[in-house]
Amino acid sequence: MHYRLGIAMMTGLSPFGLWSVAAPPGPPSARGFLLVANKGDHTLGIIDPEQGRQIAAVKETGVTAHEVAASPDGRLAFAPIYGDSAVGQPGSDGRTMDVIGVASRRVVATVDFGRPVRPHCAVFGPKDGLLYVSAELTDSL
Repeated sequence: MHYRLGIAMMTGLSPFGLWSVAAPPGPPSARGFLLVANKGDHTLGIIDPEQGRQIAAVKETGVTAHEVAASPDGRLAFAPIYGDSAVGQPGSDGRTMDVIGVASRRVVATVDFGRPVRPHCAVFGPKDGLLYVSAELTDSL
């Protein structure tokens, strides 16, 4: 899989960095799942709402996903790996984002931001289809 990665700096009152990743196009998923960042287990939980239970737990590559965002087509989950230290400080990781195949239930790629930035709050832009990920550390760019 190929992802287009761009870096931009958010302006205004917030010093957070932003990254954007374009998700590959594809058919919409046939049925929906609830995606949950299981922080204590360092896994992405895939919940079947019709069954009312977790049907898979995908092990993350770091400590720990802060949030998760699904691609608009439902095929991929993006889990920024936030890290394990205090807010505003680099941790043992905090420099990557896992890309998880929902159907395959495994990590299909890991985006490395190149340095500890404490990524979190992944959101897809409604107009451009890009995934925006904030970075907590102010000197990240």
